[in-house]
Amino acid sequence: MLGFDKLKSMKKRHVLLLGEEHILGESLEKLLKSFSDIHLSGPKPLRDDISDHVAKIKPDVVLITDAGDQQNRVASIAAKILDRFPNIPVIHSSLSRNVVRIYSSHELPARSADLIDAIRSIPVKEIIDGEVTSPEN
Repeated sequence: MLGFDKLKSMKKRHVLLLGEEHILGESLEKLLKSFSDIHLSGPKPLRDDISDHVAKIKPDVVLITDAGDQQNRVASIAAKILDRFPNIPVIHSSLSRNVVRIYSSHELPARSADLIDAIRSIPVKEIIDGEVTSPEN
C-alpha cells in the first residue's frame, strides 16, 4: 500500500478529453476520474480551433472520442495539435472500432541516413484484393 507521503508526491498526468459522443465521453470521464494519478479536463466539445484551449491548460495528453464517423476530422485536429504542440500526444478512441489510435510527433536530425532508417522502420503493408493490410493481419 502506498504511504501518505508517496501519494502526495505522485505525479498526475493531465488529460484533456474531447468529443461529441456523450455516452463514450461520460464513460471515459467516470473511468479516468477514478484514477488518482490522472487529472482530467473535460469532456470538451471537439472543435477545429481547440489548439488555443490546449495552449491554455497544457495537458500531458489529449484524448479524443467519437462515434466512429469522424476519422478524417479527428486526424485533422490531431495534426493541428501536433503541429503546434509536438510534445503532446493525441489518443483517439472510437465507439465503432475496438482500437485506440495514438498520434505523436518525433523529430529526427535532417540527415538522409536517418530518413532512410525512419522509412525502413515502418511496417511493410501488403495489398490483398484491393485492401491494404499489415503483416499482423
